[in-house]
Amino acid sequence: MKNILCLSAMGLALSVVGTSTAVGQNQVITDPSLRAFLPKFEEGTSRFMNGDPRLWKEHASKRDDVTIVGGWGAYERGWKEVEPRYEWAAARFKESGAKANIEYVSSFASGDLAYTVSIERATVRIGDQPQAAPMTLRVTHIFRKEDGAWKLIHRHADPLMGKTAPKAVLQQ
Repeated sequence: MKNILCLSAMGLALSVVGTSTAVGQNQVITDPSLRAFLPKFEEGTSRFMNGDPRLWKEHASKRDDVTIVGGWGAYERGWKEVEPRYEWAAARFKESGAKANIEYVSSFASGDLAYTVSIERATVRIGDQPQAAPMTLRVTHIFRKEDGAWKLIHRHADPLMGKTAPKAVLQQ
């Protein structure tokens, strides 16, 4: 129940916190331990975008309540389902020297829970593409402290699209 209340509070905070920029610049990431963790997590993201999920998985919770709503659709819940999804998704990427550029839009930490909302940009090679191409995702991460270390417990990512007026969506 405590986690549900914390997540509800974080959701409310998401709507009022405002915007920020990358780690190290003026931003809303005020928790020192989260601020120290994020560059390591970003390195795992870069390695993932080059086909190597090992560091990413080191930063992920291995518990039954972890979830992913990935950019390639569907969702998984629980480490036994999430881990193969990470392996599958990382295998879609080919080594290209991709480096994740993370723009933090918002973040919040309270006790053992935190979230970040960000835009991830990188130039990546996917599948049999002969050359790398730009990829921009809008991403929400939820983290939990486990044994004193931040761990990813939820990722939701999908391609960033331009704004669409509600009227245009209804006409399609």
